[in-house]
Amino acid sequence: MRRLLFWHLPLVLALTAAIAFAGGFLSFLRGDTGVPVNIVTRPSEDSAPREKIAPMILGDSLARGTGDETGLGVGGRLVDELHRRKINTANIVNVAVNGARTQDLLQQLEGANIRRLLSQSNVIILSIGGNDLWGDNNWRTAAPRDPEAVMDQVLAKVEKSEQLVRSASPHGRIFIIGLYNPFVTTPVGAVLTPFVNRWNAKLVERFASDPNVVIVQTSDIFAFRDRLSLDRFHPGDEGYAMIARRIADSL
Repeated sequence: MRRLLFWHLPLVLALTAAIAFAGGFLSFLRGDTGVPVNIVTRPSEDSAPREKIAPMILGDSLARGTGDETGLGVGGRLVDELHRRKINTANIVNVAVNGARTQDLLQQLEGANIRRLLSQSNVIILSIGGNDLWGDNNWRTAAPRDPEAVMDQVLAKVEKSEQLVRSASPHGRIFIIGLYNPFVTTPVGAVLTPFVNRWNAKLVERFASDPNVVIVQTSDIFAFRDRLSLDRFHPGDEGYAMIARRIADSL
């Protein structure tokens, strides 16, 4: 009996373990062991929130808020307006640059940090193109020989900017701010108004097929009442407030 316990039983157990190990090892080699594992992926931290407005504004000095004595500009006033309407809204991210032209914006939109911020936004506001049109071409004194060609060149860059924004924020709503004539009450105003209207019409035509792009008209805001800042070029407090309200109305 003692011999059975101390010799035969351990030998039987060892043989059983060896057989089990061999069977498992062969199954491992054939790749038929285990069960599929369901991997749960977390939502990307770079995705925009679905139940909150996450706004971002890019472009030129108007986007920056130049001329607004409160410092809020379009972006800050939009957030205040949405809060007033009890809409869940994050603080706006403002990366606009005074004096920016379309080429400046295109370069900015290639940056990894900007694209990450765009991916976290679901409302993107663009103010761009005015410095291209009113800068080197000097439309304030005389229109270029081929104004349609000049506007089409600038518009192509605006469209490229919109495409870059869309690639970073596929489901975001994009608001492009139209131009107004800051010289409407001056002698040169009558010369500029038709070009301002034509530019705004081109913006509408170019993006008419995209339901997630809104052209924010501003020319009428300044046409019949003085809503300019002290620099007589940028909007004043009331002008910015009205632009922000129009964006809020379209959300």
